[in-house]
Amino acid sequence: MKRICLLITKPPHDDESANRMCGISKLARQKEMEVAVYLLGDGVLCAKKNQKGFVGQNIKEALENGVDIKASENDLHARAIPHEQVESGITVLGDLEEAFLEDIMEKADRVISW
Repeated sequence: MKRICLLITKPPHDDESANRMCGISKLARQKEMEVAVYLLGDGVLCAKKNQKGFVGQNIKEALENGVDIKASENDLHARAIPHEQVESGITVLGDLEEAFLEDIMEKADRVISW
C-alpha cells in the first residue's frame, strides 16, 4: 500500500493550508493510500478540540477515515494547549521531528509540506 505524509506548519486560519490538507488526505484515502499528517509549529493549532468550520469538521472526518494525525508536544506546550484540548484520536509525540523523519525515510512514497 502506498503511503503519503503531510507536514503542516501553518495555523488553521490559513484556509489554503486547511483546504490542501483535507483535500489531499481525503483523495488519498479514497485511493486506499495510508495517510500520515504531522502537525508542527503553528500547525498544532489544527489539533485543538471542538473547532468550528472547515478545519474542525475535516480533522474529525480524517480521523474517522483512518488518517494518522500526530502533533508535536513541544509545540502544543509552547502555545499553551494542554493534552485535554487536543482532538481525540490525534497522537501527541514528544519528538515529532524524529518520527516524521523516520516515516519519510522508511515508509513514505510521497511527502508534502507547507
